[in-house]
Amino acid sequence: MFEQMAWSKPNTWHLTLSSEKSTLLERSISIGFFAGLTALCAQIAFVVPWTPVPYTFQTFAVLATGVYLRRNDAFVSGCVYLLAGALGAPVFAEGGDALFSGGALIASGGYLIAFPIASALVAEGLDRSRAAGVADFKAQLICWFTAMIPVYTVGTLWLAESYSVSIAQAYEWGVEPFLVWDAFKIAVMAAITTNVWNYSNAEDTE
Repeated sequence: MFEQMAWSKPNTWHLTLSSEKSTLLERSISIGFFAGLTALCAQIAFVVPWTPVPYTFQTFAVLATGVYLRRNDAFVSGCVYLLAGALGAPVFAEGGDALFSGGALIASGGYLIAFPIASALVAEGLDRSRAAGVADFKAQLICWFTAMIPVYTVGTLWLAESYSVSIAQAYEWGVEPFLVWDAFKIAVMAAITTNVWNYSNAEDTE
């Protein structure tokens, strides 16, 4: 299993995890691992008085899923995470174990259901770099920031609906406080994937 993984070269792990040569079992393990990573990072959360939405490392894991897995697998991993929560597993922020409450999405549900799309968009940028054999910084950056659009948009709309407040108020709660936070996470990942990672074929990194 993962026989092609160059364990001593972590800057090439993404090549193996996103490889089309991966077996169904290997892909399933990778999908499950990153769903679990998202659940784990969701527990690193803290609440501040100016917004009902907690700060978490959840979006970091969502981005990482897209960074390591190819597009379809990244999307499926996000769906597995949502399904686990919908079935009652405590995978959401602060041990949340429900995606629905009273027959409706929880207040942060808009952000959550956009996560699989965000991961897939990030993966698209990395897949282009892998196909080219070099870090395509422009493609990566565009996909990363584009990935946040559905998260912010759907999340804000549902937050406004859940709390019966205006879109402007929901934006002030659910987007504005997180712009710098999310940009920082993207900048850190961009620095790593463009300056540290190797994009040559796995066979060439042996």
